Amino acid sequence: MSTLPTSILSGDDIIIPDVFFRKLFSFSELNQNDVFYYLGIGNNYSSLLIAKREFCVKKAVGIEINANVVSSIESKISDLSEEIYVINDDVVKSSLSEATAIFSWFTDEQINQRLSDKFKEELRDGTKIISIWSPPDLFIPDKVDFPLILCKKPFRNGNDVKDQLKSIYGNSCIDFTASWRLAEKYIQSLGVVESQHVRFLNILQSVLIWFNARDLDMVCEDDIPPPIKSYVGILKYFFNIDLSDLLDK
Repeated sequence: MSTLPTSILSGDDIIIPDVFFRKLFSFSELNQNDVFYYLGIGNNYSSLLIAKREFCVKKAVGIEINANVVSSIESKISDLSEEIYVINDDVVKSSLSEATAIFSWFTDEQINQRLSDKFKEELRDGTKIISIWSPPDLFIPDKVDFPLILCKKPFRNGNDVKDQLKSIYGNSCIDFTASWRLAEKYIQSLGVVESQHVRFLNILQSVLIWFNARDLDMVCEDDIPPPIKSYVGILKYFFNIDLSDLLDK
């Protein structure tokens, strides 16, 4: 995995389809009373247009640390008279106090922890945090349509990740079937994977989900399930992705 470009691993270059944003905004009940913020907007400026034009938010704001990306977005929205803005700033330093709905999707745990602290300190009660895959910090979701997660301030905290897992999936442990279904729903929901690659990605992601859950002592099985062993072999011999070290831990 370390041989892949950093932008691929971080997701910085991913363009999320408009249909997904419409689903996300409907799920979070975005409306004319909201001020919407997208943290780390990247190349997804169309989300601001959809939030403003189709869901009629008061204001749509994207925050992005990459100045080149911001310049590119500004050139596309400069002639618009709507309340749509993009800010060149670090999300952990920028003020979020006016936001009533925030979409945040970072893979960097340090950023997520600092953002969680900002959410607790800066946001007013009733503000909605929308995330993909998991909630910030140890927040317990108020609403779930996996992989979409919504937490509303004042936030409820779980004691550990198992509390979060139970609130999302309905069980405090994951078996192989659950790992497969979670990966499948995640891939289908985003809609960015070409059909011929879906099964490969489902295999890879379900294996990684199960092993990560095992490392957190959150799997239901006592031993590695046969399908996991089979898929590790398939990934190694057919795709040159060697995860066999995980079998020995």
